[in-house]
Amino acid sequence: WLDGDAFRAPAGTALPVDIFAATLVGWEAFGGIKAGFVVERPRETTKLTIWNKTGPYRTRKGDEEGVIKMRPVDLSKGTALTLLTGGSIAAAAGGFEWIEGDEENFAYITRVKDGAKEAAYFMKKAELSNRPTETLNDEDLAGWDMEVSALVPDDGSRFIRKFTKTNPLA
Repeated sequence: WLDGDAFRAPAGTALPVDIFAATLVGWEAFGGIKAGFVVERPRETTKLTIWNKTGPYRTRKGDEEGVIKMRPVDLSKGTALTLLTGGSIAAAAGGFEWIEGDEENFAYITRVKDGAKEAAYFMKKAELSNRPTETLNDEDLAGWDMEVSALVPDDGSRFIRKFTKTNPLA
């Protein structure tokens, strides 16, 4: 993937009419992001066996989880809002103090592009699942290693949805 974007909006914000549009009205961009995203959808499985068969007969699957990992490297409004976790910024001591909140849910979109191939992930309700490690050195791009976890939306819809620009089954 050669290019990518990530955006956030208030939790419950509806899916845009065109998730691949050049601008997404009502969504705050994260700005520059270190090349690449990691999308994980793990689920716990248990192998079930029966007496007269060798090997697993079936598997029991637990709940699926969805996490997207990225490193924003620009201090954009989208990045700041996410780092604040529902908190605020106040003028203090000749500068600005970052006052982190307890938690905050938000809607989230990640888009990636490689030539004609485009994909996007949408979370109607998500949260920052970690207190990000902040990288500040001359060996790597400075930024925050974030993990955004998908939560089940209040309307019960799927917690993480994937979109592509083309239909691979057509």
